Amino acid sequence: MVKILGKQIGYGALMILACLALAIFLTVNSVWLFEINIQPLKLTAATGLTASQMHHDYVRIIEYLQLPWISSLKLHYFFSSAKGLQHFRDVKGLILFNNFVGLVLVPVGAYLLHRLNKKSLTWLLMTPIKVVTTVSLVIIALMLVNFEQVFVAFHEVLFRNQDWIFDPNTDPVINMLPDTFFLECFLLFFILFFGGLAVIYRLGRKSLKRH
Repeated sequence: MVKILGKQIGYGALMILACLALAIFLTVNSVWLFEINIQPLKLTAATGLTASQMHHDYVRIIEYLQLPWISSLKLHYFFSSAKGLQHFRDVKGLILFNNFVGLVLVPVGAYLLHRLNKKSLTWLLMTPIKVVTTVSLVIIALMLVNFEQVFVAFHEVLFRNQDWIFDPNTDPVINMLPDTFFLECFLLFFILFFGGLAVIYRLGRKSLKRH
């Protein structure tokens, strides 16, 4: 019993972290989500820029966050304060760490899932998935009730400074990144995360029938 519990925790943690890293990576790179929000959120009026100009600088932000060899963020249509640039550097560090974790755990997780499925042991992952899904649903409920409070708590956990509090007067880039857009990013992340967990859970149920 203890041995099985240990495997459930170990295997479950690995697979959940792999799904987490992959969902974060896909969400960060979903430039399309920003593009479809330009008109509904009236970002051209908020920034005074065209959709093409905003797309250009948004892509530059994503490239800066994702590519290790880009050492500084230089936007064409927005100026930035020292604190604003520091926050982007902090975010870049977290993104690169997530990408490293994903590069390691996603292939390992895929191999582990293949091995467990082959031995009809994928059911071991079902309980960890249920626990994480329950916790995630609580977080989503809190977000929908008061996203601003959850957003602040999220930043306070991840960052040790207050550089993430952007002033539109010194960092006008925040005008094209309203709270509604970040809420949609969080929801997209959870959709992708739950999608990965759902695939694993379904394989687990099938393995129980064969067990």
